[in-house]
Amino acid sequence: MTYAKINEKFEQFPKLDTLIFSFGILKLLIHLIALNAYGLHADELYYIELSKDFAWGFLDISPFVTWIGKLSSILFGSSIMSWRIFPCLFSALTVMLTGYIAKYLGGGKLAVIIACSAIICSPSFLATSYLLQPVVFDEFFWTLLAFAVIAFQKTKKESFLYLASAAFAFGMLNKYTILIYVVSLGFASLLLNPTSFFPAFKKFLKPGLLFLLIVAPNIIWQWLHGFPIFHYSTIVGKGSFSFEPGDYLFQLFFFHGASVAVWSAGFVFLLFYQKKRDPLLIWPISFLVVIVVLAVLKGKLYYGLGIFPLFFAAGGYCWAILIGKFKLNRQIAFVATLYLFALFSLPVVIPVLSIAKCKRYLSDVVSLTGFSRPLVWEDGTQGSIPQFFADMCGWEMLAKKVNLAADIKHAENTIVLTDNYAIAGGLKYYGGSKMPKVISVNNSFLLNSPEKLKSESIIYLSKEQPNQVINLAKHVQLMEILKIENSHLNGIKIYKLSGLTDVIKRKYIQDRYSFYPNLENVNQQEIYNKSTKPNGNSLLWKIFN
Repeated sequence: MTYAKINEKFEQFPKLDTLIFSFGILKLLIHLIALNAYGLHADELYYIELSKDFAWGFLDISPFVTWIGKLSSILFGSSIMSWRIFPCLFSALTVMLTGYIAKYLGGGKLAVIIACSAIICSPSFLATSYLLQPVVFDEFFWTLLAFAVIAFQKTKKESFLYLASAAFAFGMLNKYTILIYVVSLGFASLLLNPTSFFPAFKKFLKPGLLFLLIVAPNIIWQWLHGFPIFHYSTIVGKGSFSFEPGDYLFQLFFFHGASVAVWSAGFVFLLFYQKKRDPLLIWPISFLVVIVVLAVLKGKLYYGLGIFPLFFAAGGYCWAILIGKFKLNRQIAFVATLYLFALFSLPVVIPVLSIAKCKRYLSDVVSLTGFSRPLVWEDGTQGSIPQFFADMCGWEMLAKKVNLAADIKHAENTIVLTDNYAIAGGLKYYGGSKMPKVISVNNSFLLNSPEKLKSESIIYLSKEQPNQVINLAKHVQLMEILKIENSHLNGIKIYKLSGLTDVIKRKYIQDRYSFYPNLENVNQQEIYNKSTKPNGNSLLWKIFN
C-alpha cells in the first residue's frame, strides 16, 4: 500500500488517534488498580538501591532503569506505587505505538482495535508492564524502533531514521539485547536486497552519529572497567538452567493467551501475503533470527517480548481484512474473546487478589485444567503462586529479623554479608537507620563492597547448612531459619559470626574476583586517582566512574 493511499485511509478515520490514545489509557487503568499490592519485587529493590547514585554503567546491567528509578524518587517519592508509575506509562505508550504501527500498515479502526486489544490482553505483557524492571522499557524501545522503521519505509522521511537511531541507542542503555534485534534486521535486509543494502547504508550515517553520541558515555564506562558485561553474560550462561526446546516453544505460543491468534496471524501475513522482496519481509525473518539466537544463548523468552507488538499490529490488520465484512456482533465477539481470556489470566499476572485468594484461584485452575506451568519456578520446583509474585513477599519481615539479630547496641561494629543481590537490596531498602552496613560481592553491589573483611562481627545470610559455615568463624551462632511461606526467602539462614577465620576472608576475596576478574585493575586505578592530578585516562575515570 502506498503512502498516498495510507493518507486517504487516515482521512477516512480522523478519530483514529483518539481511539489509539483511549487504548493507552485503558492499559494504564488496568495496572493502576493493583500497584500497591504485595510488595516490591526482588529486582525492583536492586534497581532502586542502584538508582541512589547516578552512574553511566554497571557490571551487570545497562543504566537506564536506574535513571528512571532516580527520576521516580524525585517526582513521586518512595512508596511502592511511585516506583511503578513510569513502567505503567511506558507500557501504555507501547500499546499506543502498536496501534500506530497498525495504522501505518494501512489498518483502520477495526485493525487498531484488534491490535491494541491483543497486546493489552496478552498475559506476558500484563505480567511485565508494571514493575520497575528493564523488560517494560525494552518492550517500548523495540516497539518504537519497529514503528520508526516502518514509518520510514512508508513515508521515506529521514526524521524517522533519527527516531529509530534514538530508540536503538536508549534501548542499548536499557538492555543490550536490543543489539540482537538490530543485527537480525540488518541480516534480513541484506538477505532480501543484497545489491541495494550497502548503497542504502549511507542514509544511516548521520542517524548513526546520533546513536554514538547517546551511547558513548556507557561504552566509555564499560571500556574503563574492562567491559564487565561480557564476563557477567558468561556467568549467566553457565548458571542457566537446562534449556528445554518443548517448553521454550510452549511459552512462545501460549504465554500470550488468546492473543496468540493475533500475533501468529501477523507473522503469517507479513511472511506470505506481501509481494516478494517487500520491505516488510524483514520483520518475520528477523523474528525467526531473534527467537533462534535467544534459544541458542539459553536466554529467557521475555528478553525478546519487544518483537511481538509489531506482529500484534500486523495481525490486527490481517484479522480486520478477514472479518471486516462480518456483521458487527461477530466482530465484537472476536475481540471480546481476547478480553475474556485475559480476565481469566489476570489473577495470575497482576496482584489483584490477596495471596490467600490467589493460591485458591490457582489451585482451582490447576484442578480444572491440569495446567500448572505458571507455578513452575526457574529452578524447576513448583510453588503455590507464580515466582514473580513470590519475589514480592517477605522483604520487610527479613529486615526486621536481621535488625533483631544484629543487636542495636553493637550495630556499629557489625556488618551484614549476603551472596544474594536481592537480599542486599531488600535489607538496604527496608532496614532503616538501624540496619548495619549491608555488603554483597554479587552484581553491581560489588563496586561498593570493601576490598577485605575487617569487621569481627558479621550477620551472614545464606542457604548454606551449619556444617558448611562452622569453619568461617571461631564462634558461629545460627540465629534463625526463615519460614516465610510464598517467598523464595523461605529457608534462608541467619548466622551470627564473630572471630572471623582466614577461610571466610579468603572466600570473600575469591568471590569478589570471581564475579569481576578486572577488579584489581579498577582498584589500582582508584589508588592512582587519589594520588595524582586528574588528567588523561584519570580524568575519564573520574567522570565516568
